[in-house]
Amino acid sequence: MRLKEYVTESDFNLSTKKDQTGHVHECVVNADGDGKTVSGDHEHRIFEWMVQPSHGHVHNLEDII
Repeated sequence: MRLKEYVTESDFNLSTKKDQTGHVHECVVNADGDGKTVSGDHEHRIFEWMVQPSHGHVHNLEDII
């Protein structure tokens, strides 16, 4: 993802795409692409722009460019 080339703030908000269960999460990540989801009944860690599996599924980050 090219987003980090344009980021000037230390933390920013993103969303995930819907997965096979049809839900999304709001996320907070830093300029390195590390963070976590902050909405929903469970949490996904995000490491280097990749959403990590949790509760038997995984998401992709929403395209913002």
